[in-house]
Amino acid sequence: MDVVPVDDVDGWTYPPFAGKVDDRFIWGRGAIDDKSRVLAIFEAVEQALRDGVRPARTVYLAFGHDEEIFGTGGAARMAQRLRESEVRARLLLDEGGVITTGVADGIDVPVATIMVGEKGFATVRLSVSDVGGHSSMPGRETAVGRLARAVARIQDHPFPLRLTPVAVDMLRRVREFVSEPRRTLMGLATTAGPLVARALAARPQTEALVRTTTAPTMIRGGVKPNVLPQRAEAFVNFRILSGDSVADVLTHCRKVVRDKTVSIELDGTASEPSPDPAAGPDFELIADLARELVPGVAVTVGVVPGATDSRFYDDLAATRCNFAPIVMDAADLERFHGTDERISRVDYARLIRFNRLLIDRLAHLG
Repeated sequence: MDVVPVDDVDGWTYPPFAGKVDDRFIWGRGAIDDKSRVLAIFEAVEQALRDGVRPARTVYLAFGHDEEIFGTGGAARMAQRLRESEVRARLLLDEGGVITTGVADGIDVPVATIMVGEKGFATVRLSVSDVGGHSSMPGRETAVGRLARAVARIQDHPFPLRLTPVAVDMLRRVREFVSEPRRTLMGLATTAGPLVARALAARPQTEALVRTTTAPTMIRGGVKPNVLPQRAEAFVNFRILSGDSVADVLTHCRKVVRDKTVSIELDGTASEPSPDPAAGPDFELIADLARELVPGVAVTVGVVPGATDSRFYDDLAATRCNFAPIVMDAADLERFHGTDERISRVDYARLIRFNRLLIDRLAHLG
């Protein structure tokens, strides 16, 4: 199973690929994302086989080796094989959502966010070419200057705010767990969507729910302080809300940059957002397991802000759930793709229990 690289080896409590297990935690790159889920599934399946469980429906286990580099050689090919075999799944379960504590503003109980879709993504490359020369005789504007202005225009003109149906459903499901005046504001989601969207946009953690986000991430150009650059380029990453598209991102960039000397094109692989994310017929099966494993939890829906292998299987399943019952606070969330990635032994045991309970439920589905 693939994982992201490690840049700061010296900053880790234990070597990132040592697989250290102490009294409380399993440490290492991939402990959260995503080897713990894979091994928990194997543990649960072996238990079920040992106990003679025979599910009423076929269960496919699909593990891609290249999820972190877009999944085109793993999940994409497996999904195509299932499509050619005319497989139609009742439930698709993948990574993405967890149970958080102290993260959702104004909610005191743990919150299980079961993701029912995901945002799309695209990276746009902006490039400018010029004749170059000596910095003592510059023109009115250098390649770096034109590029910087283009990036600033894209950042200063974000996509409009928009409250999607899945965001309305998310607010509806958690409304009973918040106090006034938030409870009243959430109740206005269907009648005063723009007002609610503006309130959600006040924090980066919730702004992603109501717009296609814009993030300039890289910029480079020039070779020496006293040499005019002949080329400069920048990269802007977009996470695309359902209802927008990759084509919309390119159109938006060209519209706000308004400079034909700036080349604007996609860089690398892009992915469209889930077309119509919503809780499917078997959503409550996963929700009930979350409530059983973490009593008192608030269960809601959401969309994965990043990309998962699930996007390749979207059309193959009636219900999609990106979720695992790992309980995490804000500091734990920073360990995703970060320093000192780890999972508690309690969470790992809960993962195994979750998958075993799910297998038992599947054994009785008609």
